[in-house]
Amino acid sequence: MSRITVRRALDELVRLGLVEKFQGKGTFVRKSQLRSGDANKGFYDAMKERGSEVTTRLLYQGREAIGRDLAAILDIGPDGNGACEAWHFRRLRLADGVPVAIMNTYVRTELGEAMLRHDLEKESFYSLYAEILGAPVASTEGSVTAISPDKEACRLLEVPEGSAHLWYRSVGRLADGSPVETCFSIFNANTYEFVVASFRPSDQSFKPR
Repeated sequence: MSRITVRRALDELVRLGLVEKFQGKGTFVRKSQLRSGDANKGFYDAMKERGSEVTTRLLYQGREAIGRDLAAILDIGPDGNGACEAWHFRRLRLADGVPVAIMNTYVRTELGEAMLRHDLEKESFYSLYAEILGAPVASTEGSVTAISPDKEACRLLEVPEGSAHLWYRSVGRLADGSPVETCFSIFNANTYEFVVASFRPSDQSFKPR
């Protein structure tokens, strides 16, 4: 087989995203990215379904005052002193030992205090919600945008400073629409991607012309 034929074949594999070329090093099979699945399952369950070993480092937990916008999302009213409070959990999520995301999760105070009785580095938050509230998260709405994380976030995700990654804001709700959590996450774009599927409802009355 000629070198030209091999070069063209490799170029096609690069175009398809199956291999990567690195100057001075060679051509390597591209490591597949983790993909978002059913958002209602949460990160832990979604990754476990894909055969990944999920580990978590709890970076911070605390009850703190929150702003009006966040309070409105979680439907939290002011206390006797006029302040709105929630529990904040900050976690580093890893899949197969590779840092994938930094998640900042906020929940109502009564739910957060109940969660403290569990091992938050071992258990899925979505599983805890179902156990504590007696009902699972039924829907999750979110938005994704690009972000250049700060120095500390880059260190945790083991990515170069100035690199672009994914910022994801989500709100999980029960079947009756009650908010359970809101989460602000930074996903490592080198290891994770979001996949969106859209479906167009069939309209029997529509007839092409």
